[in-house]
Amino acid sequence: AVVSTQSTGIFDDAAKSCQKLLKEIDFDIDMTISDDMMSAIGTTLTSERRYHLFGVVYHHGSHATGGHYSAMVYHPYIDCWVNADDDKVAHQDDNAVLKHIPGRSAYLLFYKRVA
Repeated sequence: AVVSTQSTGIFDDAAKSCQKLLKEIDFDIDMTISDDMMSAIGTTLTSERRYHLFGVVYHHGSHATGGHYSAMVYHPYIDCWVNADDDKVAHQDDNAVLKHIPGRSAYLLFYKRVA
């Protein structure tokens, strides 16, 4: 499994503060890493590696020092995404995982290798 992190904040050393980056981050359900982006150590017979998204942690809010977190996790047995937001749990589709929502940023992306 691979964890791909997406930074949502930047620390300003001079100001001794942290600010949230409000740029929308595009990501997809499937990710391919080509051979030229991989280390020469541990090379394989394939020219690329493919990964499939199975979890996302979102940060809600406009500040890096506060806000709220929620998560979506793919559940293979029911073949859909499950959104966990405090005591609210609901089924979601792929579009809900990828959709840009103002104030919500993808914070951590969890991918597993499929090939």
